[in-house]
Amino acid sequence: MHERVADPAGYAALAGVRHWRRMLSNFWPAEFRLGERTYRTVEHAFQAAKIALVDPVLAERFALESGSGLSAGDGAAARKQRKLVLLDDVQLRRWDERKNAVMRDAMSAKFGRHEELRAVLMATRPAQLWHGTGRGQPPARIHDLETIRDELHR
Repeated sequence: MHERVADPAGYAALAGVRHWRRMLSNFWPAEFRLGERTYRTVEHAFQAAKIALVDPVLAERFALESGSGLSAGDGAAARKQRKLVLLDDVQLRRWDERKNAVMRDAMSAKFGRHEELRAVLMATRPAQLWHGTGRGQPPARIHDLETIRDELHR
């Protein structure tokens, strides 16, 4: 919806991939390792890193090694746990300083591990990648994903 490309034929490879847009999502299930842990989605890794600032033991529930239902759930389930703990002002500043790096590292790990997902990302060529952020909210450009794609081209 609302996509515009100058040369649609240049993106023909994507037409044959069912749910290719979802595959780019942080909620798409695709196991990957980040540090010493394995996560089912980028969202799991992201929320675990945030919660670890307050309670590292609780953050372990997001990793597949924990065997928890949360770790085996989908990205939406992981996102619902984003307020499992409350960050104080100091923790919030630390999170604000590192959250973009956490997201970038998790996305890099996901696309670095899965050839099919990497191929989809590469097939987006130089297109700007945008994400709908919810009802009534403007879409947000996903610069980190574009950067990862560019780095994979090298």
